[in-house]
Amino acid sequence: MKKRIIFGLGLFALMFLLGGHYIVRTMASTIYELHGLAQLHHVVALRKDLLLSVDRNQDKIRLRGTKYAVTEEPESQADMVAIINNCWKCHEFSRSAKTIYDLKKRVEAYGKLSRRAIAVKPAGNVTDMPVVAALRMGDLLIQDLEELISVTSASLERKEKGIIDNVKHRETLLILLVTVGPFFAVALAVLFIGGITRPVRSLLDATRRLKGGDLDHRIVGLKGEFGEVADSFNEMAASLKKEMQNMQRTEQLKICGEMAAGLAHEIRNPLAGIKVSIEVLLAELDIEERDKLVLFKVIEEIRHIELLMKNFLNFARPVATQPAIVDINEVLGRTLDFLKNHPSFSTPDAKCRIVRKLADGLPETIADPQQLKQVFLNLFLNAADAMPQGGEITISTRHDLKSQALVIEVQDTGKGIPAELLDRIFQPFFTTKVKGTGLGLAVSKRLVEDNGGSIQVANNLSGGAVFTIILPLQARHPGGTT
Repeated sequence: MKKRIIFGLGLFALMFLLGGHYIVRTMASTIYELHGLAQLHHVVALRKDLLLSVDRNQDKIRLRGTKYAVTEEPESQADMVAIINNCWKCHEFSRSAKTIYDLKKRVEAYGKLSRRAIAVKPAGNVTDMPVVAALRMGDLLIQDLEELISVTSASLERKEKGIIDNVKHRETLLILLVTVGPFFAVALAVLFIGGITRPVRSLLDATRRLKGGDLDHRIVGLKGEFGEVADSFNEMAASLKKEMQNMQRTEQLKICGEMAAGLAHEIRNPLAGIKVSIEVLLAELDIEERDKLVLFKVIEEIRHIELLMKNFLNFARPVATQPAIVDINEVLGRTLDFLKNHPSFSTPDAKCRIVRKLADGLPETIADPQQLKQVFLNLFLNAADAMPQGGEITISTRHDLKSQALVIEVQDTGKGIPAELLDRIFQPFFTTKVKGTGLGLAVSKRLVEDNGGSIQVANNLSGGAVFTIILPLQARHPGGTT
């Protein structure tokens, strides 16, 4: 569209430029032709004046000595010479220069001869030689001048007709230019405006249909910049449709989760009664050892179901965060002290060793210490499960000055996590353990995010996995609250 607009503006400018150039040239040509016509009229007038002067001089010669004789006017001879000199100035370098030059010589000779004829004393007739010669030359000169004036007048008439035809032709073209030009400009403007408004209307109609809920509508047929906008709109509509479907699916999952949480709560109480009943039966009944093993297996499975229900309820209905001022190193220390009673770390043949790399002087932050303890405990137990043959668990803390956050890393020396499973490790109910619930890491991620932080997992180049927790430092007011 940008190219079309530039092309349209260029076409408008070229049209006005050519129109202005034509008008200027037309005016100049018309003025030049009218000037030439005026000069030609002047030439005809001069020749008529010359003819009139010669004719008047002839009368003077014929009437001399009579009562009708005209008083001598010496300047009349000079007038004839002055007129022919003016003609000579215009035709000195033209094609008719020789004719005018001959005419000039004849007029000068006639002037001299006529002065002699007038100066001769009258003898009652006009048979004197100077008089006869002057009259004969004057008659010839009048004849030539009349012929020359006739030719010039005919040429003047033709030129005048040609100029008038040219002026009318130019007038017609100018009227056409002035009349049609605006309509042509308006037509181009309508064309280009239509090229803009049609895509805009198409986009506006598409947005209205999208607002009305028609997510399947797509814009087709647009090109250029509007085509790119249409493609973006189509992608947006497709993405919006997908997000709407995801939202509907999420809402359905939310309802299912709420129903499942309620169902789990309702199952939990009867399950506890069943477990207690079986334990009472084991204590009071005298049954064979084989049957006791079966009942112990039932109790163990019930406890496993109870643990699954507990983790599920913690994930579906997390306990509200109770923020307090905490020292991360202190929370980690209490968690590690609690682990001393765990079989993976407390027995004499325990193969898991804990290495502490806790930075000194860490700033305090605002978080729920019990929830953080639950997160750390879960990460430590997962690390121990990842090293069935034993290994080393390294816990490190540091203060990131650039992001103003506390960084806690839990690293093990196990086999690590397959690359294709890294993106799914925090998904609910995803586990690689035979008896795992798949909710431990999902609950841990929820608890870290509830405290304003984030958790990430990656594989070490030297082997094993490393979980990184980032807790932003939250400012404390003098009263001790955030």
